[in-house]
Amino acid sequence: MIRRMLLLVATAFTVALVAPAAAQAAADDVVKVVVVRAPENNGGRPDSLPQIAQRTLGDPARASEILGLNRGRPQSDGGTLTDSGEVRAGWILLLPADASGPDVRLGRVGSAPDSGGTSFFTWKVVSALVGAVVLALLSLLVIFRRRIVRRVRGRYHAYLENARWHRRIQERMRVRAQLSAEFAADRARPSLAWHAAAELTADQVEAYALRVGEGAVTAWVTADHAPRTPWQAETDGMWTRPVEASSGNRPSLGDAVAPCLVRVGGEDGTLFVDLTWLDGVLAIGGSAGVAIDVLANLLADLTRFRPDLPVLSVPGLCGEAPGLPSTAVRMRSVTELRVTGRGPGTDDGMVRLAAHRRTLTALAVLPETPSADEAAHLLAACGPGSGQVAIVLGDLPGARWRWNAEADGKVRLPEIGVTVTAPSR
Repeated sequence: MIRRMLLLVATAFTVALVAPAAAQAAADDVVKVVVVRAPENNGGRPDSLPQIAQRTLGDPARASEILGLNRGRPQSDGGTLTDSGEVRAGWILLLPADASGPDVRLGRVGSAPDSGGTSFFTWKVVSALVGAVVLALLSLLVIFRRRIVRRVRGRYHAYLENARWHRRIQERMRVRAQLSAEFAADRARPSLAWHAAAELTADQVEAYALRVGEGAVTAWVTADHAPRTPWQAETDGMWTRPVEASSGNRPSLGDAVAPCLVRVGGEDGTLFVDLTWLDGVLAIGGSAGVAIDVLANLLADLTRFRPDLPVLSVPGLCGEAPGLPSTAVRMRSVTELRVTGRGPGTDDGMVRLAAHRRTLTALAVLPETPSADEAAHLLAACGPGSGQVAIVLGDLPGARWRWNAEADGKVRLPEIGVTVTAPSR
């Protein structure tokens, strides 16, 4: 109700401003004029400026004033009044403001008197109307400002939300495309690593670790001779070849032991180790969380690429470590591992000097460091030639491979002198 009253007051105020302005504009444009008589209406004589001055101003000598007001003004027949003072019947002449008499008429500049065709919307009237409209809009803005502000704010927030969702969708699409590319590359790398390992094995060159990068495959090998093309020797025991150099044909291994590759991590590429070279115990010490990530990734790769390999889970005093796969066969004690072979391997030298490739028959996983008696039995059971290997979370003296997990996610592999970033789950 209050808003309506304010609106009515604003409208009335606008009309009060417009009406005088329009009236004043109309009054300012109204002038006094006279129509030049024809001879038949002027006693048979042509009309003249002195006669017009006599009839309208009472003084023929004021004809010069009429001449000054109308000199050069175009008339309806195309003619104009010149200094000669000659006029034609039907011309409309402007008169001074004090003109009077029966011949004096009211008119507006540029139109015939009382013709009804004169436009009311002169520039003064239009200016007054524009001002009135602006004032009315300002009045409406003041009256309905809260509603307008709410609506504008709602539209603005909707725009921001739409823009935010659009950016999220674009980001998700970008991440999805990136993950798709990384997933495709990740799926291709195990195949490339296995192909390279089998290729070397077929040439009687055994690789115990491989790294698949963007453009090259690096292999840590046992050979003491020059490599064949496309392999090139980078250092003693480390060969490289381009990724695209693979023939694509599956190499024939014959009677050779098939590789058992698992991913450890990446830095300049994905590093794979061949567990058939372990021939003993792998101890992953250092940061427990990072070590669990490494072990979980190893077990996932074994489930994916070697589903035929039995994985024995040996719970310690505190149970299994959290986050490990639960598909393993459970055992009550480490002493149930069968002892074969020549005894524990205690050599801490380089892998290629301390181990031999063996066909894997079982993998035991210990989520914590075993006791002294259990450690002795474990080292004996997983000795050279047994086909049984074990992975222990924690440091274990006498383990053939001993990796160190850092808190920043790095894993050091001293056997090959490489540090990688552990895969996160």
